Amino acid sequence: MRRRIGCCVVAALFSAACGPTTLQLNVRAPPGTNQGRPLYMLVRKVEPKQYATESYDDVSARVVQPGPAVIHSEIIYPGTLLRVPVKVPSDSALAVSFLFTAPDGAWQSFIATPLPPSVDIELREGRIQQHGAPEEPPADPTAPAPEASPAPPP
Repeated sequence: MRRRIGCCVVAALFSAACGPTTLQLNVRAPPGTNQGRPLYMLVRKVEPKQYATESYDDVSARVVQPGPAVIHSEIIYPGTLLRVPVKVPSDSALAVSFLFTAPDGAWQSFIATPLPPSVDIELREGRIQQHGAPEEPPADPTAPAPEASPAPPP
């Protein structure tokens, strides 16, 4: 009897460690996001190599034909804060992709294992705001290049 109970405990622990977990996604979309138009968000299981090589077109095709890797999809409306719990496998890396009308920079984010309990994502007009570095406006291609200042004398 003890052996049976011990096996049940081990099986329960193993299934809890490998079973789905919940990831809380908090997505802030200011009013100017995606030129004021709704956009799709996809949460997908990915391998790091796949994430590094897939194109925007490859990912956007999954809106129409999701496939088994797509865990969750949602329409994001500008001017909103979306808080959505997503059931995800705890042993798989994820990509959170945003399908902007005119992407201008980072349009998806990689979440490695072990998965955190929550992820905060802030969107801009055509990209994901990268935290940890100040936001830089897009470069003006018509602006003259800054001149180098002369080196101080020795």
